[in-house]
Amino acid sequence: MKNGNTKAPQPLKLDSSLQHRGELLATVSDKIGCGTYRFEVTGRTQLESQIRNGLNPWDKFLDIGCGAFCGGYWTMHFLNAGCYHGLEPNVDMFKGGLNYILEPDLLELKQPKFDHNDQYDFSVFNTRFDFMFAQSIWTHAGKKDIEKMLDGFVKFSNDKARFLTTVKLPDMFHKDYKGDEWVGGSHQSDVKGTVRHSFKWIKEACAKRGLSVKRLPGEKINTQHLILIQKP
Repeated sequence: MKNGNTKAPQPLKLDSSLQHRGELLATVSDKIGCGTYRFEVTGRTQLESQIRNGLNPWDKFLDIGCGAFCGGYWTMHFLNAGCYHGLEPNVDMFKGGLNYILEPDLLELKQPKFDHNDQYDFSVFNTRFDFMFAQSIWTHAGKKDIEKMLDGFVKFSNDKARFLTTVKLPDMFHKDYKGDEWVGGSHQSDVKGTVRHSFKWIKEACAKRGLSVKRLPGEKINTQHLILIQKP
C-alpha cells in the first residue's frame, strides 16, 4: 500500500460477509494481501491447509506476513486466546485489516500479538512456537531471507513444530531466483512480481539445519504449492 493511501474506514455491518469486507477494503487500498475476488476463499483455504497439516487450537502460531488478515482472520478465530502472533512490516496494510476485516471485539477475545519488523526477527514475541505459516512470502523473498526464517524456526519453535509455507517452483519459463532482494509489492515497493526457488535448494537449506521438508501432493493455495517443514 502506498503511504497515506488509507482512508477513514467505513462502518461495518455486523452481518457483513468477509468477502464483502475484503471488497470494501479494496476500495480504499491498492493492496490487500490477496486477490479481491477470492479474498474469503483464499483465507478459508489457508486455515483448511493448516488444520489438515496438524494445527491445533492450543498451538502457539506465528503468521509470517499476516497482511490484512485474509487468512489470519480464520486462524485467529480457530485458535485459543493468546495463541495467534502476526508479523507484518506493511503497517498500512495491517491497519487496513484491523479497520475492515476483524470484528471489533476479536482482539479483546483472542488477545493476539503483533510486530512490524522486516528482518524476520521472531525473538520479539518471546515465545516458542508450535506452528509457523508463511503465505506468499517465499514467492517474493530472496534465499537469505528464507534462511533467516528457517533459522528462526529452529531457534524459536518447540520440538515437533511445523512450518507450512507456499512456494512457486522453477520451470522452463521461470528460473530459480538467485538474488537477495524482495521482489513484488511491500511496505517499500509498489512494483509487482514474484520469484521461484528450486525444491533442491530448499531441501539443502533445511538439511543444513536438521530439518525435514516435503512437498504436499495436490495441495495448493491458489497457484502456489504447499510444503511442510518439520523438526525431527
